[in-house]
Amino acid sequence: MVACYMNVQLKTPINTPFVPEDFFSGTLGASGMFIDRFGAVQKRFSADVICTSLDNGFVLDEHFTFDDGSTESRIWQITQQSSKRYSGLTDDVKGEAIGTLTDIGLMWRYDFYLSMFGKRVLVNFNDKMIMQSPNVVLNHAIITKFGLKLGELFISFHK
Repeated sequence: MVACYMNVQLKTPINTPFVPEDFFSGTLGASGMFIDRFGAVQKRFSADVICTSLDNGFVLDEHFTFDDGSTESRIWQITQQSSKRYSGLTDDVKGEAIGTLTDIGLMWRYDFYLSMFGKRVLVNFNDKMIMQSPNVVLNHAIITKFGLKLGELFISFHK
Protein backbone atom coordinates (compact mmCIF):
# COMPACT_ATOMS: atom_id res chain seq x y z
CA MET A 1 0.00 0.00 0.00
CA VAL A 2 1.35 3.43 -0.93
CA ALA A 3 0.60 6.31 1.47
CA CYS A 4 -0.21 9.67 -0.06
CA TYR A 5 0.43 12.85 1.89
CA MET A 6 -0.77 16.27 0.90
CA ASN A 7 2.02 18.84 0.77
CA VAL A 8 0.45 22.10 1.96
CA GLN A 9 1.93 25.13 0.24
CA LEU A 10 1.97 27.86 2.87
CA LYS A 11 1.11 30.94 0.87
CA THR A 12 -0.98 33.58 2.57
CA PRO A 13 -4.56 33.53 1.22
CA ILE A 14 -5.70 36.25 3.62
CA ASN A 15 -4.27 39.61 4.60
CA THR A 16 -4.03 38.99 8.34
CA PRO A 17 -1.06 36.97 9.62
CA PHE A 18 -1.82 34.21 12.13
CA VAL A 19 -1.09 35.26 15.71
CA PRO A 20 -1.84 32.25 17.96
CA GLU A 21 -2.10 34.39 21.12
CA ASP A 22 -4.84 36.48 19.47
CA PHE A 23 -6.83 33.61 18.02
CA PHE A 24 -6.59 31.40 21.10
CA SER A 25 -8.11 33.86 23.56
CA GLY A 26 -11.46 33.61 25.33
CA THR A 27 -13.78 30.67 24.68
CA LEU A 28 -13.75 28.73 21.41
CA GLY A 29 -15.87 25.95 20.00
CA ALA A 30 -14.40 23.05 18.07
CA SER A 31 -15.56 19.97 16.22
CA GLY A 32 -13.74 17.22 14.46
CA MET A 33 -13.19 13.58 13.64
CA PHE A 34 -10.57 10.84 13.54
CA ILE A 35 -10.27 8.85 10.30
CA ASP A 36 -8.30 5.60 10.37
CA ARG A 37 -5.69 4.64 7.78
CA PHE A 38 -8.34 2.85 5.72
CA GLY A 39 -10.46 6.01 5.39
CA ALA A 40 -13.18 5.03 7.88
CA VAL A 41 -14.45 7.64 10.34
CA GLN A 42 -13.81 6.14 13.77
CA LYS A 43 -14.78 9.00 16.08
CA ARG A 44 -16.54 12.35 15.84
CA PHE A 45 -16.43 14.95 18.59
CA SER A 46 -17.21 18.46 19.67
CA ALA A 47 -15.20 20.48 22.17
CA ASP A 48 -15.33 23.58 24.30
CA VAL A 49 -11.94 25.26 24.60
CA ILE A 50 -11.24 27.84 27.29
CA CYS A 51 -8.18 29.90 26.36
CA THR A 52 -6.22 31.91 28.89
CA SER A 53 -3.50 34.37 27.87
CA LEU A 54 -0.15 34.35 29.62
CA ASP A 55 2.79 36.75 29.38
CA ASN A 56 4.71 34.39 27.09
CA GLY A 57 1.96 32.22 25.59
CA PHE A 58 -1.44 30.78 26.48
CA VAL A 59 -3.27 27.84 28.03
CA LEU A 60 -5.84 25.73 26.17
CA ASP A 61 -8.28 23.93 28.49
CA GLU A 62 -10.05 21.48 26.14
CA HIS A 63 -13.23 19.52 26.99
CA PHE A 64 -14.20 16.91 24.36
CA THR A 65 -17.51 15.07 23.95
CA PHE A 66 -17.38 12.12 21.55
CA ASP A 67 -20.20 10.69 19.45
CA ASP A 68 -20.40 7.62 21.72
CA GLY A 69 -21.06 9.89 24.75
CA SER A 70 -17.58 9.55 26.27
CA THR A 71 -15.69 12.64 27.37
CA GLU A 72 -12.05 13.66 27.66
CA SER A 73 -10.24 16.75 28.92
CA ARG A 74 -6.76 18.04 28.22
CA ILE A 75 -4.87 21.17 29.27
CA TRP A 76 -2.14 22.48 26.95
CA GLN A 77 0.46 24.97 28.19
CA ILE A 78 1.76 26.78 25.08
CA THR A 79 4.90 28.92 25.45
CA GLN A 80 6.35 31.25 22.83
CA GLN A 81 10.09 30.51 22.66
CA SER A 82 10.91 33.04 19.90
CA SER A 83 9.07 34.94 17.17
CA LYS A 84 8.63 31.73 15.12
CA ARG A 85 8.93 28.94 17.69
CA TYR A 86 6.52 27.59 20.31
CA SER A 87 6.60 24.70 22.74
CA GLY A 88 3.63 22.84 24.12
CA LEU A 89 3.19 20.69 27.19
CA THR A 90 0.32 18.45 28.27
CA ASP A 91 0.14 15.21 30.26
CA ASP A 92 -0.21 13.00 27.16
CA VAL A 93 2.82 14.43 25.31
CA LYS A 94 6.20 12.77 25.81
CA GLY A 95 8.67 15.62 26.31
CA GLU A 96 7.37 18.70 24.58
CA ALA A 97 5.57 19.56 21.36
CA ILE A 98 7.64 21.78 19.06
CA GLY A 99 5.73 24.35 17.02
CA THR A 100 6.90 26.49 14.10
CA LEU A 101 4.90 29.60 13.18
CA THR A 102 4.28 30.67 9.57
CA ASP A 103 2.19 33.58 8.28
CA ILE A 104 -0.95 31.41 8.19
CA GLY A 105 -0.40 28.63 10.68
CA LEU A 106 1.37 26.79 13.42
CA MET A 107 3.03 23.46 12.53
CA TRP A 108 3.57 21.02 15.41
CA ARG A 109 5.58 17.81 15.83
CA TYR A 110 5.33 15.71 18.96
CA ASP A 111 5.11 12.24 20.48
CA PHE A 112 1.76 11.53 22.13
CA TYR A 113 0.41 8.76 24.37
CA LEU A 114 -2.82 7.76 22.61
CA SER A 115 -5.36 5.44 24.20
CA MET A 116 -5.68 2.43 21.88
CA PHE A 117 -6.93 -1.07 22.62
CA GLY A 118 -7.09 -0.32 26.35
CA LYS A 119 -3.45 0.77 26.45
CA ARG A 120 -1.46 4.01 26.16
CA VAL A 121 0.48 3.75 22.89
CA LEU A 122 3.21 6.23 21.97
CA VAL A 123 2.51 7.68 18.50
CA ASN A 124 3.88 10.58 16.44
CA PHE A 125 1.84 13.64 15.46
CA ASN A 126 2.59 15.87 12.46
CA ASP A 127 0.06 18.59 13.16
CA LYS A 128 -0.86 21.66 11.09
CA MET A 129 -3.08 24.46 12.43
CA ILE A 130 -3.97 26.72 9.49
CA MET A 131 -5.90 29.98 9.78
CA GLN A 132 -8.85 29.76 7.39
CA SER A 133 -10.27 33.16 8.40
CA PRO A 134 -9.84 35.47 11.41
CA ASN A 135 -12.53 33.37 13.18
CA VAL A 136 -11.64 29.82 12.03
CA VAL A 137 -8.51 27.67 12.37
CA LEU A 138 -8.45 24.27 10.69
CA ASN A 139 -6.30 21.61 12.30
CA HIS A 140 -5.08 18.53 10.40
CA ALA A 141 -2.80 15.97 12.03
CA ILE A 142 -1.28 12.82 10.57
CA ILE A 143 -0.70 10.19 13.25
CA THR A 144 2.01 7.57 12.72
CA LYS A 145 3.72 4.74 14.59
CA PHE A 146 7.09 3.39 13.37
CA GLY A 147 6.59 5.53 10.24
CA LEU A 148 3.27 3.85 9.38
CA LYS A 149 0.17 5.99 9.12
CA LEU A 150 -2.46 5.11 11.74
CA GLY A 151 -4.92 7.81 10.77
CA GLU A 152 -5.73 11.49 10.52
CA LEU A 153 -7.31 13.96 12.89
CA PHE A 154 -9.35 16.91 11.64
CA ILE A 155 -10.48 19.76 13.94
CA SER A 156 -12.16 23.08 13.20
CA PHE A 157 -11.68 25.73 15.91
CA HIS A 158 -14.13 28.64 15.69
CA LYS A 159 -14.76 31.83 17.63
